Amino acid sequence: MSDKVYDLSQLEELGGGDQEFVSMMVMTFLEHTPGQLEELKTAHSSGDLATMGAIAHKIKPNVDMFGINAITQDIRDLEQMGKNGISNDDTAAKMLKVEQELRVAFDQLKQI
Repeated sequence: MSDKVYDLSQLEELGGGDQEFVSMMVMTFLEHTPGQLEELKTAHSSGDLATMGAIAHKIKPNVDMFGINAITQDIRDLEQMGKNGISNDDTAAKMLKVEQELRVAFDQLKQI
């Protein structure tokens, strides 16, 4: 398997080393974030930039908490692009990167 795209150290620190807490947070992440990703994609493809920004804002803490560092800036950029009504090739590229990285994270986290 390739290198992990996530880092649970912040989550482990928050939980004080309680692995049950970490497992619960991972399960919650896997329960909610894939649906949010689909909402993000739908908002982007339909041109609903305000919703795109709002959903990126919801996903952002999870990206941070799960240490998915490859898209830390991209999710913030999507949030701002949504708030500012910006949609261009850069937006589409960031959407694709966020989607791909989150899907890898979902697959990897299901293995733990």
